Amino acid sequence: MTEPLAGIKVVDFTEYIAGPYCTMLLADMGADVVKVERPEGDAWRHTAPVAPYESRGFLGVNRGKRSIALDLERSDGRGIAQRLALEADVVTIAYRPGVAQRLGLDYEKLSKTKPELIYCENSAFGHNGPYAGRPGFDILSQAATGMVLYENKLERGVPTFITTLAVADLTTGMFMAFAIVSALYERTSTRKGKRIETSLFASGLAAQYRPLLSVDEVDGPVREGFLAELANRRQRGLRHEEAAKLRNEYVSPRGRNNYYRVYETRDGLIAVACLNNRQRRGMRDVLGVEDTTVEGISYDWFSEEVRQAHRANVEALETRIRERTTAEWIEALDAAYVPCGPVNFPEELFEHPHVEANRLMSTLDHPVLGPVRMPASPMLMDGTRPDSGKPPPYLGQHGPEVLREIGYKDGEIDRLLEDRVLVTRERLVPGA
Repeated sequence: MTEPLAGIKVVDFTEYIAGPYCTMLLADMGADVVKVERPEGDAWRHTAPVAPYESRGFLGVNRGKRSIALDLERSDGRGIAQRLALEADVVTIAYRPGVAQRLGLDYEKLSKTKPELIYCENSAFGHNGPYAGRPGFDILSQAATGMVLYENKLERGVPTFITTLAVADLTTGMFMAFAIVSALYERTSTRKGKRIETSLFASGLAAQYRPLLSVDEVDGPVREGFLAELANRRQRGLRHEEAAKLRNEYVSPRGRNNYYRVYETRDGLIAVACLNNRQRRGMRDVLGVEDTTVEGISYDWFSEEVRQAHRANVEALETRIRERTTAEWIEALDAAYVPCGPVNFPEELFEHPHVEANRLMSTLDHPVLGPVRMPASPMLMDGTRPDSGKPPPYLGQHGPEVLREIGYKDGEIDRLLEDRVLVTRERLVPGA
């Protein structure tokens, strides 16, 4: 088993998705992650639960960790949290402004005692600017960064957010993990820690490599013209439908892309992904349609010529592809080197031969729920997939053992349990 972070201790004070996803990635790499939860547990445990204090959302971002549940409103609880943080190599935190200071878990205090500590703080919008201090979740980042409007998918007259994955949360978790590992590497030579700050807003911007790229000589005047007219119209009241139409007058939307989409076949669905004209010509020729816009090497899907070609061809392409099965089309398109593939239901992937061949699902034995299957780490390191082999913890599962490791005696632990400073699931769920 590959464990490049073996010996690294992480104390995680985060909830929901972004921070826990980060620390799960670190746990996959061998770090000892201690998740500090409230007495009632991470709030994510209670959203669509499958058992008391267990939910799919929580399970999906917390494998490989140990859980301790503490009442941080009590002085004993705060003392334990501070001792845990000072024993750690890495602390991750995502409290509202001022909370870390009140709990004695702020970077300024901890780093005075332990200057080699790596401290990663995630927030919704960062600490500066007009949005600083505002609460935030994935949808609010998608909204504030323009991602929602760029997608331009409507439901009941208003844009919908990206629902298939929490894009701002997950990218934030990846950025956090990358920054932490970079700081750990730097520490090997400097012996100094680092304060790392991330935000859902910053990650939402960073993920949009194309929508937020501006060639200012070309795009600047167009953007300024749109914004000036938008501000003028908003003063008089403006429905979203009108605002979207106004934007389209300034910023040409892409037309329908017949070469990068999903089609219905005779027995299912197929996706095609042609990103250059050689591939587009291959698909065109296999399907037997006319399209002169894919000659040469340049292709402008914002141009009226391309829009007209797509409108002219779409019905013929859809009709043609419905004539044969997905497997037949994949064989024909593969022969022409056209990138394509089947569209699978998520339920089909648990036993899928490609998933099994690459060991891309992990089965973990959860002490409350039994066998739990979930996607494994996507990486291979010297042919081995990082895997702690540990299931997501139940609430407070490792509290007593974690306290023993930092010097608490059994009598003290019993007192903390009786006083409900330290909480375990067994005490919350009768018969657990």
